[in-house]
Amino acid sequence: MNFPVGVVSIKGSLPKDLVDLVTQLNQRLLNGYIVLSIKAHYIEEGALLFREGEMVASFVECMALGKSLKGREAFDAFLSQTKTNGFFQVVELTRSQVDLVTAFDEKLLLGSKIALKDLPKLIPNSFVSRFERSEKERSLLDAYGLGELKKF
Repeated sequence: MNFPVGVVSIKGSLPKDLVDLVTQLNQRLLNGYIVLSIKAHYIEEGALLFREGEMVASFVECMALGKSLKGREAFDAFLSQTKTNGFFQVVELTRSQVDLVTAFDEKLLLGSKIALKDLPKLIPNSFVSRFERSEKERSLLDAYGLGELKKF
């Protein structure tokens, strides 16, 4: 992910209560983002962008497969990522930096506003990876005797 570098204000293991963290960031009127790094089938990263405390955009990627998700689909994957093991950071930016990120890629935007009261209902009970190798990619590894790489 290529988001602007800012000041890391909070970091640690994935938060047990995302709703509490998002509520704190909302109250602080955060301009910035939460970035998650998790290890599922592959290493995945997810980001949730805030503008003046409101969740406005999201991005999730799996660099090993060269795949990414943006907008509402990424937001759903981001919420799922919070149900596994990994690390997170809250990065503070200026409002202008947040505006530039979303101006350069409008597909990141969530669309409609997500109310804090609705967030608990949107968080799944367990993690589901959105990234899998295609059947063609898997069979190609087997053809070259590299089937063991499927585990990574």
